[in-house]
Formats: sequence, structure tokens, C-alpha cells
Amino acid sequence: MPSRQVVVIARDIDEPSGAAIPPLVTASLHANSLSEPEAVLQDTAPGDRPAALTALSEDIGSAGVQQVVLALAQSDPDWINPLAAHVHDQTNHEPPAPSDDGEHSAFLLINGEVEQDALRNEAAPEVAGPLPKVDPTWEFPDLSLLAKDVGMAPVFPLPVLGDFWADWCRTAATNANAPVDFTVGTLLATAGAMLGNVRWPDVEGVWEHPSVLWVGLVGNPSTAKSPGMRPVRNLIHKIEGARAEGFEAEGKTHRLKAMVAEAKDKLWRRHVEEAVVNGKEVPPDWPEDALLPEMPVKPVLHVMDATIEALLMTAASSQRGLLQFSDELSAWFGGFDRYRSKGVSADRPFWLKAFDGDAYSVMRKGQDARNGVRAPVVIPHLSIGVIGSVQPDPLRQFLSNSDDGLAHRFLWMWPERTTSFKIPRRADGAQPPDDAVAFSALTRIDRLSLREDGEPVRIPVSAAAIDLLEAYGQEMLERAETVSSWYASTLGKVPGLALRLSAVLTYLRWSTEGADEPQEINAEAMRDAIRLMNTYFLPQAERVRQSAAVTDGEADARALIAVVREQGWERFTGRKLHRVARGRLTDLRHRKAACQTLVEAGLLREDFQRAGDTAGRKQEWYDVNPAVFSRMNLGET
Repeated sequence: MPSRQVVVIARDIDEPSGAAIPPLVTASLHANSLSEPEAVLQDTAPGDRPAALTALSEDIGSAGVQQVVLALAQSDPDWINPLAAHVHDQTNHEPPAPSDDGEHSAFLLINGEVEQDALRNEAAPEVAGPLPKVDPTWEFPDLSLLAKDVGMAPVFPLPVLGDFWADWCRTAATNANAPVDFTVGTLLATAGAMLGNVRWPDVEGVWEHPSVLWVGLVGNPSTAKSPGMRPVRNLIHKIEGARAEGFEAEGKTHRLKAMVAEAKDKLWRRHVEEAVVNGKEVPPDWPEDALLPEMPVKPVLHVMDATIEALLMTAASSQRGLLQFSDELSAWFGGFDRYRSKGVSADRPFWLKAFDGDAYSVMRKGQDARNGVRAPVVIPHLSIGVIGSVQPDPLRQFLSNSDDGLAHRFLWMWPERTTSFKIPRRADGAQPPDDAVAFSALTRIDRLSLREDGEPVRIPVSAAAIDLLEAYGQEMLERAETVSSWYASTLGKVPGLALRLSAVLTYLRWSTEGADEPQEINAEAMRDAIRLMNTYFLPQAERVRQSAAVTDGEADARALIAVVREQGWERFTGRKLHRVARGRLTDLRHRKAACQTLVEAGLLREDFQRAGDTAGRKQEWYDVNPAVFSRMNLGET
């Protein structure tokens, strides 16, 4: 996504709002190839300065801002010093020095570097020493704790799904009052799992991937994650119902064969006993028809939060691939801490293989031995997709403990929450999504066959698509050298994810077009997959990275602000906070630490007092800075 630049001009209080921007500032902007200002702050009186700072923070926190340029045209040191310090707090950049000649002063903040001599103007004022940092006060609080800890969410480009699926997802999500991202993510993961071991994209016979996807749906409580997933899940149940047709008859056949085998085995045992009693040296051979048949496993597409042991047995009997469905991914993350040996999770190696489609073999437990032999469970290609939802706090904890690349295999989807609730009414023209066509389309994918040897069918990637993927891989390699190690790990997985997405998009479109099965993954599908990564999934990964960078203390302070806003408190006590606290704030230590953080930020003010002349402990009252609510009214949620 191209970086967006915000230029903010702070005007002198003596200048009318229509006054021209000082030539010194204009020249500075043009000399540095910067755009015209997008925001002009007009401070009409000292009492309006907090509101001006709030507006400035809104611009700094706007969606997609990669570069902030601040140009000041002020002669009032009581205004410029707190403003410069405030920008420093918001951007973590050292504030530049103002002029000391009483004339207009200006400075630029360019790509995170303060350009002290960037004015490129002979009339530029002398630069004094560095500005001392101004601590937050009640009048000039630290507003960074009120800003979103992540940027604005990108919008999912529905046309990449094809006309039918784009319309179906939009309608299903709208009727559920859910962000369309949650419905789309569940569809992508489901289609990927259905293709899992059936169709693998293949690049020149030297690089291939299973089509399974891991999709994480992120959102706070009550953001319609489950309602957004439900329309696709309903289709999954229908697919599994179609798969299970005839399973009851297969179960009856198995029970009969098992009884015959057990009877043959008992008869053989009796013959062995007779041989021993009668002194025969050679007991009769064990009959082959006494071999117990493997118990059939009902064909499924998805499993709910299953254990590794259960997944192994299901995957062994389902060559096509599986989908792990988790209403709460936090429970799935927690599974990595079970059955630890010497601090190493037993589950992580399994899931890393399940993403890559590697062969997997594990010895059965003793009680699972069959016919006197402890045989291993062998899965030629372990391919399991993942779809689930998670709240930001558990996600942050998982990311802070994940250093093996597991998190970087996910496609994260963290949309903005919906801002309206509407019941679809037929009188208004509302229609349900066309589930009949959707079921028919997914059934078409589900009926794709494997090779006779049980191997996935490899779908070649066209030469033009390979060129696009190669160029994209090189771009990601170069970008990885200039970003954090966490984000570099994400970029390292991007080419493979784009390859998987190209296969899923290819077959989703084909499922509703009625044409012959695709014989290759073409350049159009690859171009759309790359576009999807660039404009949607990579920005979402950056949002997740920003969330992971938030400390527990900062997260607790933000959570306390959320409680204050929900309750509409202008003033509260520690006891009142305790009654409605949730999460980490239920712990007294975390509550007190969060309150202290907000006091230091100028967002709360202590007013500890006793009732009248009574002795004993003071009641802990906190006043809430009005900026907490004025910022919310400007669109912060």
C-alpha cells in the first residue's frame, strides 16, 4: 500500500483563518517535495488548545499514515512548546528547536527524521538548543493512549472472489450484521481445506504447496465474529451430510466383518489350546480372515478444537484434507502449552507439518494396537486448514510467545466493527444469500478426485503467473531487509501464501462458472492473489504486529479507558471500577497500575478524600479528563 502523508500546519493565534501560509513554511514543503497541508489548526484562544491538540492527534492517527510532517508557524512559546512536545509523544521523534527571535518559526518532521535545516531558505531562523520534553498535564494530556493502537483496517476487495461469491458473502454478512471479512475468511479457509490434498499448485515441478489456509479473525467481544462465520459453517454441515450418505450401511458392514473376525480368532485360540493339551508340536496358523478390520471414520470436512490424537485418526481416514474450526483461537493457542516436555510444546511440530502437507507418522498407544501389532498411523500428506476467531489481548499474548513462525503462517483479518444493526426485511427488498447455489458450488469442489495412488493432483502454474510470483518474491526479499525481524518473517511467508491463494481463487471462481476444470493457474489468478496480499493481508499483518508491540501496562490503561467510556464516567472510585472490571483489570495490582499510568498521562486526576472529618483510609476518587470523551466523539471507538 502506498504510504500516505499528512502535513499539519499550526497557525499563529493572531492570524485570521484565511491568511496565507507563511512563505517560509510553503517553501519548506516544496523544497522537500511534500504535499500541500491536509490540516490547518487555527488556535483562536488559549482555552482551545487542547481541542487543537486532539485534532492534531486525529490526523496523526488516521488510516494508512506512514509519514507525518509538522510545520509550525507560531510566535507564542506557550503554544509552540507544548505542541512540539505533544507531537514528540505521539510520534516518538525528538522535537526540534523553535526560533528564539519572536518571528515565525517552522520545522518539518520528514520520514521520522527532524530536518533542522530543511527550510532551504536564507531567511530561515537560527536554531536554538533542543526543546526540553514537556511532561503531560491536565491541559495537555498524552493522547497516545486514546488513539487506536493499530491503524485503520483495509477493505477486503470482494471482486477477487468472482461475481457470485462476492455477492453471496456481502449478502450473508449484511444479514448477519457482521463485517464481510469474517464471512470471506471462513469461505477462503473452507475452500482451501476442501482442496487441501486434492489440488496442489505446482511451480515447474520444483515448488509446490497444499492449498490449505490458516485464517485468523480478530475482533473485540461482540463484534459479530461468530455470526459472520455461521453462513459458511452451515454450508460445511450440508457438505458433510452429503459425504456421510451411505455411512450407516458401511458401519453395519464393518460390524459384521468385525464379529466374523472375532469369531474366527476365538476358534483359532481354541484350536491352539487343544494342540497344546494334546501335545501337538505345531498349532494351526492364524487365519487371515481373523484380522480385525479398521473401524470406518465418518467422513468430515471440519473438526471443532480436536486433540492431536483425534485429529490424527480423522486425518488418517480422510485423504482430502481437514479444517480445524475454532470459535476461540485462544483455546487452540493454549493447547500449545499442554503436554510440554522440557519446555517444548508437543503440538507445535505437528501443526507446522499440518500447514506444509508433510508426511506424518506416529506410533499408536498400546490400547490402540490392532491384531497384536502396535502399528503406526501413517499420513502421506498431513494438510489441515485453520479458521477461528480471537480477541486482541489473547492474540497479543500468543504473538509474544511465538518465535517459530507459526503466527506468520496466518492470514489475519481484523476489520473495523460494524456501526449499525439492521434486521433484514423483505418489505425493504432484503433477500437471503443464495445458499442453494453456494452449496452446489462447494459440492463441485468437494467432488474433485485424487489420483489413483491417492496423491494430490498437481495443477501447474502458467509461465506468466510464475514471472509474477518470482518478481513478487524478489520484492518481498528486498523489503524484508528494511523492516523489523517480526515483519520480515511475515514477508518470508508471503510468496507461498500468494501461491496458495491463487489456487483457492481459481477454484472458487470455477465452482460457479460451469466450465471445465482449470488446467493451470493463470496470470490473472496470480495477479489477484498478489493484489490481495499487498492491499489487504499485509496491512492486516502490520495491524497485528502493532498490537503485539503494545505492553501489558499500556494495554491495561487502554482497557481502563474503554471501561470509562462505556460507563460514561466523568468521575469514579476504585471500588466502582472493581465492580465492572474484566480481564486483567480484575486484579487489583493491574487496576492500580493502569490508573497510575493514566494519571501520569494527564488523563486521570487523583482526588483522594475522606468523608467529612472521619479517620481511616481516603476514598480513591479519580476525575476523568474531558479529552477522553472529546476524542471519542471525534470517531474513536
